[in-house]
Amino acid sequence: MISNYKNNQTDELISRVRKGDDSAFEALLSQYEPLIEASVIKALMGEELYSLHSDDFRQEATVVFYNSILAYDMEQHEVEFGLYAKICISNALISQLRMLKKRNSERLSENSEDGLFINDSDDDPSVRILEQESLSSLNYVIKSNLSELEYRIWCLYMSGRTAKQISVIVDKDEKSINNAVYRIRKKLRALLNETN
Repeated sequence: MISNYKNNQTDELISRVRKGDDSAFEALLSQYEPLIEASVIKALMGEELYSLHSDDFRQEATVVFYNSILAYDMEQHEVEFGLYAKICISNALISQLRMLKKRNSERLSENSEDGLFINDSDDDPSVRILEQESLSSLNYVIKSNLSELEYRIWCLYMSGRTAKQISVIVDKDEKSINNAVYRIRKKLRALLNETN
């Protein structure tokens, strides 16, 4: 019951954002701020040189979050908005980091002032299409190797929900959810090892 209320509330906020309601966007942004912050931290983890750009990455993540609100298909029920937004943000931040690394390496390798010219070919739409296809393929492999309940738990877990929140949504006890997440991770790790 709580999950349906939360989903209805999110859907209502998404609809209001699409009609130009800034307060609805602020409400969604506040609700998903931990997800956005975690995505930025994960993207920049181990990248000491790029931590100077954390504000740029947060800004990029916020823009992508807004675009994901506009693009999210509310008619489908397989992928919750949180997971969809997380995937969009993660992909965008990976591309941003890749572009930043490329720019820095170009600046270091060039000695002349002409070296300040930046080539944005890494932001090529074909690269994004390939990344999207890879993501779709990965999602298909995950979905086809998990039970319906496992897949639902995994999607909720990947969208940033805690075991306690998931237990309420799927009506299972918290310990069962923790065990399920452990089994799912083990299963997916084995699948990953098979494909490599």
